[in-house]
Amino acid sequence: MAIPHNLRKGVILRMDGKPYLVLDYWEARTAQRRATLHVKLKDVLQGKVLERTLDDKVQADVIDSHNRLLQYLYSDAGACHFMDSRTFDQLAVPKEVIGDSEPFLVEETEYRVLFLDEQPVLVEIPPTVVLEVVETPPSAGTASGNTTKAAKLKNGLEVKVPRFIVIGDKVRINTETREYLGKENE
Repeated sequence: MAIPHNLRKGVILRMDGKPYLVLDYWEARTAQRRATLHVKLKDVLQGKVLERTLDDKVQADVIDSHNRLLQYLYSDAGACHFMDSRTFDQLAVPKEVIGDSEPFLVEETEYRVLFLDEQPVLVEIPPTVVLEVVETPPSAGTASGNTTKAAKLKNGLEVKVPRFIVIGDKVRINTETREYLGKENE
């Protein structure tokens, strides 16, 4: 059987020449057939999530990979720069690896970076981040209902926030949907 025996969540598999992160897996058995393995995978290089059914004809190998906690320092035109807090080595991660998650990188915050063959291939962004409001119009009068207004955050992102949010407030933002989740209490 070509399916690795040490298959589990978080393992990196190489199938069809591409690395995939195993997000979830389950085995399906029927009375007359052999068991099939259903796997939810994330393409490490492109970020796409897909589901595949694996049988004993599929060639899949576990890739040697490791995670490192790196502190985000700054960005320039071509890369985002991180530092290993243990060794103080600086590392430039190409912006293609970060993708559209770059606005959610907060200086001096540690992020988990996945390495394959000593090359960074994935920066794990948390599901929510706390950012400061730097620009928003003042609330005019009273309004009933769920009214929102535009607010510009420290990272340059614009989101809709409730009317009571003022400049200097810290707000929680969902990194996937880029929506306001709540006001952060100091």
